[in-house]
Amino acid sequence: MWRKIEGISKTIEFVPDDSYIWDEDDEMRNYHFVSTSGIIKQFVRVGYEILLEVLPEDLISVVLSVKVKQIFPVMVGDKLVLGVRVTKIDGNYIYFSGILTKDNKKVAEAEFVRVVVSRNYLRRKAVEEAT
Repeated sequence: MWRKIEGISKTIEFVPDDSYIWDEDDEMRNYHFVSTSGIIKQFVRVGYEILLEVLPEDLISVVLSVKVKQIFPVMVGDKLVLGVRVTKIDGNYIYFSGILTKDNKKVAEAEFVRVVVSRNYLRRKAVEEAT
């Protein structure tokens, strides 16, 4: 039952590749820093994976909001550990918090919200937009 998953968490280890490079600045791109947007993508992906295991097939979750604080820079190729926990459920709103570490040192933290919606609703919206 997906409405009773408060407190569930998931932790992953990953090594960012070149697709994570912060590329807004030509000089900084050469240093291979991991972009904040790449970190955000990992946080919300793990939240998605948590819900994927408990949502019925006719429902899906979409990101509503994200707040992230990157405390220290990390580099492409660094071994990182990312943990995400369900902190609250309010109707179809699922609240998450997460932490990213390198060598047991916190390098980023996040809070985000995913909303559970009907897959059919999203399909209808896509068709409406296309016509």
